[in-house]
Amino acid sequence: MKFAKPLLYVLAGIASATLLTSCGTPSQKYAADKKEGVYFTVPYTWHLISGTSIGERERQSTATGAADRAASVLWQEAFTPSSHYGAEEVLNLAAPTSPLVYVRVRSLLPDEVGVVSYNSLRNIIVPITTWASGTDSTAPLLDVLDDREVVQKIARGVRTTYSFTEKGKSAQTINQTALVSDDRSTIYVLIVRCTTACYNKNLTILNKIADSFTVRGTR
Repeated sequence: MKFAKPLLYVLAGIASATLLTSCGTPSQKYAADKKEGVYFTVPYTWHLISGTSIGERERQSTATGAADRAASVLWQEAFTPSSHYGAEEVLNLAAPTSPLVYVRVRSLLPDEVGVVSYNSLRNIIVPITTWASGTDSTAPLLDVLDDREVVQKIARGVRTTYSFTEKGKSAQTINQTALVSDDRSTIYVLIVRCTTACYNKNLTILNKIADSFTVRGTR
C-alpha cells in the first residue's frame, strides 16, 4: 500500500489531555505530536498501533522509493477499536472490517517538492483522478462522496471522501485529508477507512475524527 504518499503548535498538555463526558468518564483522547504540531481526537477506548511497528513493517517493502519515504517520516501512528489489527492492516489496502485511522507526517523528498499538487494529494492512496476520468477500463467502481479544499494555519490541501469496489472484494470507503506545508517541505495525511458498510455504521464517529485533524505548526 502506498502512503507517501503526508508545523503545528499544540496547546500545553494536549498530548495527555482527554475530553470528558458530563459524568466524568473519558470519551475522547488526543493523538498528538507536539514537535510537529499535529493532533486529532479518537474515542478513548481505541487501541494504538505504534509508529515504531508501522515503520518496521514499512521498511520491509521493496517498492521503489519506499525506503526513502520511510526514512523521511516525522510522525506516524494508527488507532482502531480492534485489538487484532496491527501495522500490516495499516499498510494494506484491503478493506478493514473495523475502523482504522492512520496519521502520517513526513518531509517531502527533493523530487516531490516541485510537483506536489492537489491532484497528487488526492491520489495519495489510489489514483482517484484517473479512475474518475473514465480513461482506465480496468478501474474499480468509484463514487466520490466529497472533495473540498482544506486551509489550515501553515498548510493547505484537500479532504476527499470516496468509496470504491474492486472486483471480488468488499466496497471500501476512505476519508482522507492530505495537506502540504506552505513552505512545501512537509506533507500531513490523515486516513480514516473501513468497509463501506462499516463506515456508514460508524459515520458520525469517523467524521468527527476527520474533522478534528489540525495542523498548526511549531511555535
